[in-house]
Amino acid sequence: MTQVRRRIIAALALFTVAITLDRMGVSSGDRAIAGHAYVIALVAVLLPLISKGMRRTSAWTVPIATGGILIGYSVLFKVGLSQSGSIHLAVTEVAFVALAAWLGHEIGWSLDRIDDLLSTAAFGESPALDLEGPTAANEIHTEIARGRRHDRPLSVTVLSPTAAGLEKALENVALDVDRSIRTRFIFGSLTRAVAEQLRRSDLLFEHRPSGRLIVLSPETDADGTALLVRRILEATAQVGIETQAGTAAFPEDGIGFESLVDHAQVALEAVAEPHLRAVERGGIA
Repeated sequence: MTQVRRRIIAALALFTVAITLDRMGVSSGDRAIAGHAYVIALVAVLLPLISKGMRRTSAWTVPIATGGILIGYSVLFKVGLSQSGSIHLAVTEVAFVALAAWLGHEIGWSLDRIDDLLSTAAFGESPALDLEGPTAANEIHTEIARGRRHDRPLSVTVLSPTAAGLEKALENVALDVDRSIRTRFIFGSLTRAVAEQLRRSDLLFEHRPSGRLIVLSPETDADGTALLVRRILEATAQVGIETQAGTAAFPEDGIGFESLVDHAQVALEAVAEPHLRAVERGGIA
């Protein structure tokens, strides 16, 4: 929290100094920073707070790109630094925008770190791989390729707590704990309960935008998948989280991971209650 507080104060100080310099420039008949530079700087600060993708880029990518946008805008519309005729004013504008972008990125990154630390403190390290991470992609490619090469069965199971089940579990957690932390705690409990029912060869993935878990089970036919799903649903019920599942089999329902997930989601939708808003916003690609 201290890092976030310092960076927010630094961002506010930056805008305060910029406005002060600007007012001094106006009093002498020459603005230090053009109006559009403030808009670009403000957008550069807000974007990393809104978009996770922006927070995960290099710390210097956003400032460099933002400075380029300012220069391009000024040249294209012949405003601001391109018309100032002063190298000092031009450098001031670019430095202001780039520094604002860097502070915005650092604030977003710090918030991500806090979120990770809180989730780890709440339920420990997750046994599920991030579905959108590079490790997950390698594991999926390996198992799909093995199934194709040796013509072996393989299944994909998509799991999601029901709306009623999630709400009931939330009610059972201490009411004075923030809802977002309680939600992460519940999903951590769900992930552990599922992981305990899997074989060593099974792979467990978490699709964080949708709050769904995906199990990839090599050497597992329809009967084996049905048994696995039954064990998982019983285990999640024991920890107080009602869960639903949809499955798909290779190669009957698809020959690629994405098509298998799509088929499993169709099966899940057939038994699912209306999704929570958080789930509706994040489909699985």
